[in-house]
Amino acid sequence: MSTIHENKLVAVITGGNSGVGLTTAERLLDLHDGQGIEICLVCRNKTRAEAAQNSLLKYKPTATVDIVLIDTSSIASVIKGAKELRLKYKHIDLLYLNAGAIFVRRGINWSHMMNEIFDSDTPGQKILHMFTTGEGLLLQTDKITQEGLQQVFATNLFGHFVLVQELKPLLGHESPSQVIWTSSRASIKSSFNINDIQHKKGQDPYGSSKFGIDVMSMALNTRLNNQKVYSHTCCPGLVLTNLTNEIFPMWIWYILLPFFLLMRIFVSNFNMTPYNGSESLVWISQQEPEKLDPVTRYESNTSFLGKRYVTQRKLPIESTTCDQLFEECESMYKKFKDGQPLDE
Repeated sequence: MSTIHENKLVAVITGGNSGVGLTTAERLLDLHDGQGIEICLVCRNKTRAEAAQNSLLKYKPTATVDIVLIDTSSIASVIKGAKELRLKYKHIDLLYLNAGAIFVRRGINWSHMMNEIFDSDTPGQKILHMFTTGEGLLLQTDKITQEGLQQVFATNLFGHFVLVQELKPLLGHESPSQVIWTSSRASIKSSFNINDIQHKKGQDPYGSSKFGIDVMSMALNTRLNNQKVYSHTCCPGLVLTNLTNEIFPMWIWYILLPFFLLMRIFVSNFNMTPYNGSESLVWISQQEPEKLDPVTRYESNTSFLGKRYVTQRKLPIESTTCDQLFEECESMYKKFKDGQPLDE
């Protein structure tokens, strides 16, 4: 049975138990004074989800905050959780696809960084590029899920694609819905190979998955705008969350914090706090979605003086790549539904 109340928006947030996801939920409750919106935290861990729910209800005691357990790296979990969401709601207004994973052997690829700096005619530009995108800096690894998928691809991209497909009855139709993906400056076109969408053979599964998110967002617009579903991507910038803890222990980040705050003079996406990082995710929910550019990523920024603002970055995406990625993911989705192996 649906729990939705008349005239209330519904916001569903994957990865909503911490970091940017939880802060987005809190800010949405603020915007709507806790009364005009229902929040659903989609999380994989029940204990952490309930802790997040309790913190939001403590902040806004009269708010409606629900929980649905989904692990986006597990397609079976996504399908099961989507069924629960279909029973719970009649319509979803804001679908935040925010859950993410990165697996890093802690530390920096120092040899790559030195080569890029000393073999370049523009070392300053190289340094800024590496620190804002992370390209080549992180020694990444990946895992295989029980369903045979690359885990970063499944968590960041494919699981969310399946969630959108399963929730289409609740999206758009009589009133618009926004699908809002958490992408990244680490979205690297050169890391993405349409013939290896799971990134089985590459060294940057995170960058590949984030570029795939940008591509898939555009693909969904092509197919779902006539249903009043609008998909866009956001970038929270560098934010200290569980993901960054995969790179360095938190105490190292705190030592580096003064450096990153100083770097805001040159690079505005060193947002550091989830509140700053959530700026674009909240901003986009307040826009008329049909007027936003589907080939633009909306990015959170913080000035040296601490002012938050949103900028736009045009994405280097071709429509043929969108079509190919959508068809690959659609084929894998159908195979799973039919009980077939999920090989590419």
